[in-house]
Amino acid sequence: MGTFGDSWTLTKTAFRMIKEDKALLIFPLVSGLSALGILAMFVVGLFSIMFWAHLTGTTFQIVMGVLSLVIYFVLWIVSVYFTGALMGAARMKLEGGQPTFHDGMVAARARAGKLVAWALISGTIMLVIRAIAARFRGITGAIIGIAAGATWGAATYFIVPVLMFEEQGAWASFKRSGSLFVHTFGKTMISNLAMALILGAGFVGGILLLFGGVLLMLHGLFALGIVLLVAGLAVMVFMAILSSAAEGVLRVALYCYGTTGRATNGLIPPQYLGAVRSSSGGLTYGGAPPPPPLPPMARPLP
Repeated sequence: MGTFGDSWTLTKTAFRMIKEDKALLIFPLVSGLSALGILAMFVVGLFSIMFWAHLTGTTFQIVMGVLSLVIYFVLWIVSVYFTGALMGAARMKLEGGQPTFHDGMVAARARAGKLVAWALISGTIMLVIRAIAARFRGITGAIIGIAAGATWGAATYFIVPVLMFEEQGAWASFKRSGSLFVHTFGKTMISNLAMALILGAGFVGGILLLFGGVLLMLHGLFALGIVLLVAGLAVMVFMAILSSAAEGVLRVALYCYGTTGRATNGLIPPQYLGAVRSSSGGLTYGGAPPPPPLPPMARPLP
């Protein structure tokens, strides 16, 4: 099976894993709710400062800037931490387990220091990229921002799985992530494109429901319009959760392939793994010995 067929198999595998284990959807849901709670606290805190301290002018701008920076990095930490937890649970699923939300959080806690450090580093790099792009006006700044962001995203595509599943330092993890991305480039790009098209269709459906609801309300059909608006909003929220979960699971499956050339527990068919089924029913690998096992899972710290 070629790159296109393999990539489609990987994409289907990611959705199949989520269908088999709905716990994988909890991680982006809790992450999103946590982010909303943090933003709400920021707004309440900002208005409280304005009301009680009566800050104005330069002082208010400084306070707002500091608070915005703190919230920015906190949101990065929350996003990276729950992504690590999702990937830890996805790895357990690939190995044949039935992970719970707690299992994923335990896996992330075992790598909490590395995940937080990476969140601070990646958040800082993104700020630098935006600052550089902002120095250029118009289309030039937009191109610089997009190109730099895309390059950074590609180089760090596998860094959270590396941090979760391997014993690597920061710089070694960065190089390892880039190496895995180059090794799996074709399958990574096509799998993500296929997933984007599938999820994009769902988002379009939600937008159409919202648009239909607005049209019905404008024509006086308020009850039916509200129903469509609620349905459209529900579809959009669900697709956002599914998108985050599926992308994380796909990244783990690609990491497993890039690491060993296989994924375990039959979730990815043998033809993708480069294995052929022998007459005795076992798997052989073109006469070569079976590929090495995946790096050991992160264990909880004592």
